[in-house]
Amino acid sequence: MQLSTKELLYVDDILSMQQNMTKTLNDFATRCQDPQLKALCQNLADRCQNNFNSLLKHLS
Repeated sequence: MQLSTKELLYVDDILSMQQNMTKTLNDFATRCQDPQLKALCQNLADRCQNNFNSLLKHLS
């Protein structure tokens, strides 16, 4: 299946957002003092990274 230019730009935006959220949440996790909040941030960062990897896999 061939994606249009507009669709490719949309996918690129999503990949960028997933990368940014992963970095931000990892940063929050390292700064958190509360163990539950730290674990939540780390879990969300892992999920964002998994989403990023999954999207890349489907595009390859």
